[in-house]
Amino acid sequence: MGQNAQQDDRIYTIEEYERLPDDDRFRTELVRGRLVREPPPGEEHGWLQVRLGRYLDEFVEQHGLGIVVAETGYRLVEHPGTVRGPDLSFVSRARLAGGYPVRRFRSGAPDLAVEIVSPANRSRDVVEKVHEYLDAGSRLVWVVNPLRRTITVYRSRTQIHVLRAGDVLDGEDVLPGFRLEVDRLFAV
Repeated sequence: MGQNAQQDDRIYTIEEYERLPDDDRFRTELVRGRLVREPPPGEEHGWLQVRLGRYLDEFVEQHGLGIVVAETGYRLVEHPGTVRGPDLSFVSRARLAGGYPVRRFRSGAPDLAVEIVSPANRSRDVVEKVHEYLDAGSRLVWVVNPLRRTITVYRSRTQIHVLRAGDVLDGEDVLPGFRLEVDRLFAV
């Protein structure tokens, strides 16, 4: 949990969490039944989220691959309840059977989860999220670090690759044909 995050000591079910009123002062997630609140991210984070989201959404729509969403909760574990909301995520058309978008939290992890590191995030908390996505079925996780201008690509807990200036982010088998130069993402 980041240095500015707050944790509630009460244990919530996912259903109780879904019924909580919105609080514009915080972003929330449910982690092993506990409510975790973080302050909203800063401008750089939001800029990268929109920028990468635009590239992803245009590619996915053009190829009819599924949907791209921002800050959407996923039911990763039922008991104790864990609902994580990656900054961006992709769900393949094959997994959208039964319709989309769903009104509440989709069960299971997205095919691709993207986390953009904020100053309030601690490394171990980001890695914990990555592991939760992978354990729940994400096939690919990208961690965008604006400070270092890197993108860390996770295929599993052990298949990890750090991309830097001059490298190309590849959608691999999750988003076949998607390619984005790391420099282009961070270019102002």
